[in-house]
Amino acid sequence: MKTLAAVRIVFFVLLLAYTLYAMPWSYVVLPKEGTSLALPLVIADVKALAMAAWLAVAWIGIDAYLSFRLLHRERASAARTPEAAK
Repeated sequence: MKTLAAVRIVFFVLLLAYTLYAMPWSYVVLPKEGTSLALPLVIADVKALAMAAWLAVAWIGIDAYLSFRLLHRERASAARTPEAAK
């Protein structure tokens, strides 16, 4: 359980760091009034955010699968030992 929690924390920090890195801060922090945005730059920024989103969704799926397998393993070991049933 401790290993799975450590893996969750590490991957969460990595995904957060990548998402913050991929964020188009120039649009958020320094909005330029009256200037048009170049379409290739906007597409590149959206691609980076989309990649961060896909990585986050993939990690949620992997984390759910690992948690399910761990729960299944604990239930199976509890069913095998008669002392745990008491």
